Amino acid sequence: MTKFPVVAAALLAGVAAPAFALDEIETRAYYSTNADNAVGKYVSAPMTKISDWTDDYMIATCGANDMCTAFKGSHENNVLDTYALYAAWDDKNLYIAWQMCNTGDTWAREGDGPLTDYGHIGEVPLILAISVDPSSTCMSGKLENGDFIWQTTSSNGVTFKSHVDHLFFMSGKVGTGVPAMFTASNASGATNYGANCKEYTKLGISYYVTNDFAPSHYWRQKETANYDISGTLISDPSILESIYDKDCYENLLGPNYPSNLKPHSTEYDSFFQITIPMSALGIDREWLEANGIGARIVATRGESGIDCIPFDPAMVDNVFDSYGADKSTSHEKDDIDEITYALANIGKMRTGSVTPPPGPVDPDPVDPDDPDDPTPPADGNYVIYYDNASTNWGTVYTWIWDEADGDKNYTGGAWPGAVMTLDNTNGYYRYSFNCEAASPKLRCMFNPGGDNGKTKEFDLVNHGLYNNAGFVRSLDATGVDSVVAAPSADTEYFNLQGHRVSASSLTPGIYIVKTGSDVRKTVIR
Repeated sequence: MTKFPVVAAALLAGVAAPAFALDEIETRAYYSTNADNAVGKYVSAPMTKISDWTDDYMIATCGANDMCTAFKGSHENNVLDTYALYAAWDDKNLYIAWQMCNTGDTWAREGDGPLTDYGHIGEVPLILAISVDPSSTCMSGKLENGDFIWQTTSSNGVTFKSHVDHLFFMSGKVGTGVPAMFTASNASGATNYGANCKEYTKLGISYYVTNDFAPSHYWRQKETANYDISGTLISDPSILESIYDKDCYENLLGPNYPSNLKPHSTEYDSFFQITIPMSALGIDREWLEANGIGARIVATRGESGIDCIPFDPAMVDNVFDSYGADKSTSHEKDDIDEITYALANIGKMRTGSVTPPPGPVDPDPVDPDDPDDPTPPADGNYVIYYDNASTNWGTVYTWIWDEADGDKNYTGGAWPGAVMTLDNTNGYYRYSFNCEAASPKLRCMFNPGGDNGKTKEFDLVNHGLYNNAGFVRSLDATGVDSVVAAPSADTEYFNLQGHRVSASSLTPGIYIVKTGSDVRKTVIR
C-alpha cells in the first residue's frame, strides 16, 4: 500500500487554494491507481464504443473474482466484480468507463446463479463518486433524514471519508430507474431528492453497457472458500488474503489458459461508459487539465458495496459473516462500507491543492453581438420527434441524411449526429432542420450517443413521432395530436398531472386522451 504525500497549499492564479490529504491506495497483486501517473487522455472526437478504450486510458485496476461472493455466496446471480477504470475528455465532455467481470462460466453450469440472464448485471445501483473541489463538503452518501441514497434504511450502505462532492447513481440494467446526480445539501454532506438531485436527462448525461471485455489482460483470482453441508466455513478465513497475492492469479487471456477451467466467454462481462458534460460538474477542459478530479466506481446490491475501483478494503471486511436475509450469502451485502482509500485522478495527478473550480459553465455560449456567433436560427422546415420512453436514453441523438442527394447529412456529418432537445410541450425529444431539396428522400435513425442501442434506419416523415421500433404517427405543427373537441362517450381525458377530467368540463389545453388501447397527448381547442 502507498500513501500520497500531503502538499502545502499554494497560490494559484492569485487565489489561495486549500491543501488536502490523499489517502492510501492498494498496490499489491494486480491492484493499481494511476499507475505510472496515467490520468486518462484528451480526445478530439467523442468516445462512443468499447473499441475506443485501449489500455492507455486506464487509470485504475483490480483483480477479477476478488469480491465477497468468491468466498461466500458464489451461487448468487448479479456478479458485481470491478476490474478496470478508464477516463478521457474532449473540449466539452468527460468520459468515464469501467470494466466489470463475470468469470462464473469458467466453473458453473449454464443456468446456475452466476449465469442467470446470461450473467448480465441486473437492476442494482452503481455509483460513480467524483471529487471536484477538495475544499467543499465531503458527501456522506446519506439523505437528510439519515437514510442512504436510493434506500429506506440507515443501517446499511456506502459512506465516504475519501472526499467526494458529486455522486452519480444509475442502474446496472441500463434503461431502468431514474439515474441522477446528487450534491451535498448541508454541512454534514447529506443530500435530498429535491434541489440537490438532478436527473441525467436534464444534465445531458448518458451511459450505456456493452457485454464484452476491453483490457488486454484478465487476471482472475483462483482461490475460493469451502463450506460443509450445513454452511459452516471449513477453509481458514486467511484465504481471503489470496486477493493480495499475485501468485494466486491466472491470466484468462494468457497463453497458458488454466486446464481446470471451462473456456471463458466475454459475453458474460459488462463494459460501461458514462458521458458527462463538464458543465454538470462546473468545470471546463482548461481547469480539468490544470487541477484534476478524482473518481471511483462502487458496485452495490442495493444495500451495500460489493466491489469498487479503485479498490477499498471496506469491500471485504465482513465477507464471512452472514447476510441478514440469507445466511448462505455474505454480510458484505448489508453492512456499512466506509470508503477511505484514494480516488483515481483524472486530467492531472492531484498533489495537494487545486484552484477553485469556475462553477457552472455554458459549454458553447452564444454572443449575439459577434457576427460569427449570431442568435440561433428559428426552426427549419422539417421537424421530427422521438419518444424516449421506449429506450430511456440519457441523451438522444439523431442521424439524418438525404439518399436522393448523395447522402447529404443534416445532423452535422459526424457520428453520432445531432443532440435532440426535450420538448416540454409533449415530453418527446425534438430536432428541426432546413432541407430545400425539391424531391428529397430523407432517412433518419436514433441513438444514445454511439453504436450501442442505435435504431434501424427509417424513412423520415415531417412532424413524425418515432420510437425505437420506427414511425409511430404524425404530430401537428404544435408538436402534439390536435383535435377540435367533440368528446365521445368511450373517451377518457386526463390532465398533465394525471388526474381524470370530465369530458363536460374540458377547457382548451393539453390532455392525455385514452380511447380503448390508444393513448395520446391531445390539444383541446
